[in-house]
Amino acid sequence: MKAIIIFRKLKIYRFSFLLCFLFIGCSSINLVEQYTNPAIANLDIRKVLVIGMTPNKDIRRIFEKKVAVEFNKQNVIAVQSIDFFEKSFTENQKSERQLNQIQAQLKEANFDAVLLAKVTGQEEKIAVAQAYRNFLRDFDSFTDYYYYNQEIYGGQESESYLLYHTETSLYCLCPAAERQILWKASIDIVDTERIDKNINDYIKVLFKNLKDNQILFK
Repeated sequence: MKAIIIFRKLKIYRFSFLLCFLFIGCSSINLVEQYTNPAIANLDIRKVLVIGMTPNKDIRRIFEKKVAVEFNKQNVIAVQSIDFFEKSFTENQKSERQLNQIQAQLKEANFDAVLLAKVTGQEEKIAVAQAYRNFLRDFDSFTDYYYYNQEIYGGQESESYLLYHTETSLYCLCPAAERQILWKASIDIVDTERIDKNINDYIKVLFKNLKDNQILFK
């Protein structure tokens, strides 16, 4: 009897660990990887241009505004690119010469850095957490086990969700490290079908890691 009780407790612990793993893996947002330039330190960043690289102007405006507001809370001046540039700025591709002219314009306006964010891809994922709800049950036979799990074949036990892959880069415009990258990160976002929530979740991860790496907030 004791052996059975211990075995069932072990199953519970294993199941709990599995659920934690699944919930973490299916979190609405996840920092995949990041890079901090070790050669750049103790830079005084005071003004940042925020660029959301998306053809959807409404999403771009919402995104840039929310990121700018968060920067301002950290005593860093942030300006939305959709307000700073002409409306036609993103309508045509720019040559390297034109981009150099734009950079000179930014430096003249006393910008120290530029934050660029874009969606690099998306994929459909399948969540199968519900398939483990019978994990703790004791099945006496193959037929018993199969009977209670056969709905997996019909797809009832799974749900699909959309995962966005994003890339965020922070470049310096300061004289000490002109055009050099300060920080770069890949962040995955699970689409909640609520734009505000998606962006808010992204911002939480973005600013947490900027602070942890002491990129802007000394």
